[in-house]
Amino acid sequence: MLYRGFSSDELALEYSPSAMVGGDITPYLASYAALSAKARADLRVRENLRYGPGPTHVLDYFPAREPGAPLHVFIHGGYWQALSQRDSAMMAPGLIDSGHAFATLNYTIAPDARLGDMIDECRDALLWLAAQSDELAFDPARVSLSGHSAGGHLAAMVMASAAPMLADAGLTVANVTLISGIFDLEPIALVPVNDPLQLTPQEIEELSPIRHLPEPGPHFRVTVGERDTAEFIRQSRDFAELLRKAGHSVSFDLQKGLHHFDIILHAGTFQTA
Repeated sequence: MLYRGFSSDELALEYSPSAMVGGDITPYLASYAALSAKARADLRVRENLRYGPGPTHVLDYFPAREPGAPLHVFIHGGYWQALSQRDSAMMAPGLIDSGHAFATLNYTIAPDARLGDMIDECRDALLWLAAQSDELAFDPARVSLSGHSAGGHLAAMVMASAAPMLADAGLTVANVTLISGIFDLEPIALVPVNDPLQLTPQEIEELSPIRHLPEPGPHFRVTVGERDTAEFIRQSRDFAELLRKAGHSVSFDLQKGLHHFDIILHAGTFQTA
């Protein structure tokens, strides 16, 4: 038994969210791309703003309708090896309608980057946004951060490793939404998704959010689809409980009828308190 009593085949299924939707996620990826393209066509947007020196160090920024608005920042998923900010703006219309500015981040994916590099890039993007808050006309004291799947892992690790740095830069992250995230990397090293990642024991220890909780501060919402796999649901529930025991303001919710891929198409996923 590899992990928590699972056989190799069972564990691979638990960490294959596509198994819950018949194995074909093409329609969902097509929806992400089409809805993101529509958001760019319908809304004001500044595309491919460069936050770092590399070609992948870019973000897209959708200004709020009024200056001085709060900012919502999204980190996409794709198991650290797929997708980009181009596929990840489908939530922009709802956030703009609720009075936010919106930024969707790109980062270098595997095998061209290690997980630690991805965390650093997301941190650097947030630091760049902090430095540009006047020019971009958002309120750096009212920032919310979300991440889906692998992006949930990256968001959690940014908060664990860089929250003081963000605060020193003048960025106050008041709300963090972790959507169907991965918070323990140990099982990832045991399933095929690890092939391009090649996680080391040191990375599993140093980059697993369950082993590195942030200091209390923002409200954490940990949310997952009712139709996600049992392991994705368990990881979210367990991480929320760890945050609660560490003194965080935290909520956990299981979104009824939703699964790993349509949860980010649901506007309620991005509502903050």
